[in-house]
Amino acid sequence: MLMIRGKRGSTSVFLAIALASMLVVAGVLVRAAGLSAGRSYGDAVFQMAGRSLLSEYDRRLYHDYGIFGLRADESSARAKLLHYSDASLERKSAAGRRTVWLMPCEASGLEVDLKEFSLLNPDVFERQALSDIKYVMANRLAEGLTPAKKAPASAAKGDAGDREINNQVVLGNLPSKGLGGGGPSVPGMLAAGLPSASDLLGGSSKSFLLSEYLLARFSHGNGGSSSLAENHESFYENEIEYLLAGKSSDKANIDAVKAKLRLLRFALNEVSIHTDREKMSQASNLASYLASILPPTPLTPFLGEMIIAVWTVLETGNDLKLIEAGEKVALVKNPRQWAIGIDAVPGVIVSYIKGFRAVEGSDVNVLDVKDQAEAVAGGSGPISPEDRSGFSYRDYLRLFLYFTGRETKLLRAMDLIQINMKAGYYGDFLMQEHYAGLRYSVTMNGDDYSYTQRYNGGEG
Repeated sequence: MLMIRGKRGSTSVFLAIALASMLVVAGVLVRAAGLSAGRSYGDAVFQMAGRSLLSEYDRRLYHDYGIFGLRADESSARAKLLHYSDASLERKSAAGRRTVWLMPCEASGLEVDLKEFSLLNPDVFERQALSDIKYVMANRLAEGLTPAKKAPASAAKGDAGDREINNQVVLGNLPSKGLGGGGPSVPGMLAAGLPSASDLLGGSSKSFLLSEYLLARFSHGNGGSSSLAENHESFYENEIEYLLAGKSSDKANIDAVKAKLRLLRFALNEVSIHTDREKMSQASNLASYLASILPPTPLTPFLGEMIIAVWTVLETGNDLKLIEAGEKVALVKNPRQWAIGIDAVPGVIVSYIKGFRAVEGSDVNVLDVKDQAEAVAGGSGPISPEDRSGFSYRDYLRLFLYFTGRETKLLRAMDLIQINMKAGYYGDFLMQEHYAGLRYSVTMNGDDYSYTQRYNGGEG
């Protein structure tokens, strides 16, 4: 009997040891599964924390310009990520006591990096702008891409076109500070060659899409305004002109662009005359006639060139008046798109010759024939050609934007956003304080995790 009881006791001890071992193994497996589940849970929590932080984007910035921007610094971003993650990782009972959690997740070493996502980075800002215009175009917001019709420039907004920024603090904080440059050069444009209509008015290139974004989100002179955002407020009326000229005065910007437009139209009109046999024949015949009826002067051998110059100036002045009236002017004209006849030229030439007087020696003092022609061209209303097709003022702005450097357009667009947000939203707004994403890393249960999240760009 004693031996039997010993056997039974041994069996009981063995079974107890086996059961304890199994419980230990089970506990280890449960713990390992819990740690694994905790890491997965923590991973999801920190991804959601990043999305929650990005949800705090500036609503006004997005409403007016289609730009997602989070106002933050690395310290505040880290604090908010911890706030969002702690709410999910820390479990407490109703009485405030910690409960046993089968998915433990110990997080530490949270680091945040915002530098590469600054909206001051032209690449980051461009990605936002292109995403916005693609969204607009994909949803066929034709009304948004068509500028609202307003009164002609001569009747618009009183003295709004004379607005100027003199505050050196405001100017010193602009994103384009130190950029320099006055936009596209007309001689450079002509030397490079004008783009085709498909390149300028269509396609899917970044240059085309960026120009469309700028024209859709910013106003311009001659009665053009952005209509994508309701109740949009802007400090400058001539915003696209600011992108091209970069001056602190509204009037200086539009004057600079009109000067470029005048020079471009003069050059293209002169080319149209020289490539048109009929016009060259008319100019030659008029030169011969005037030489036969006017007294000889040192200018007589140059009558042909003077006639072409005057004719070109008269046509250019008429072009500008048509454009300001909201009409279209062809970029490179055919005969049916030419408005001013040769009969308008003799009066200017005769008046010019009469104003000429010789002085001692070989020097002469004369009126500038181009200035005199411009005075004549500005004294009457526009004459419409037979064919009225061509480019509107908005289309010429698009052409100038095509030849404006990418970085210049992007940085000056940031200027306008900052100026307008300061004037109509809150005075401390700075583009440099806004970010389009963030990168952060954290250690969870001994493993390192890193995340990259951005607007319009997915996450990693």
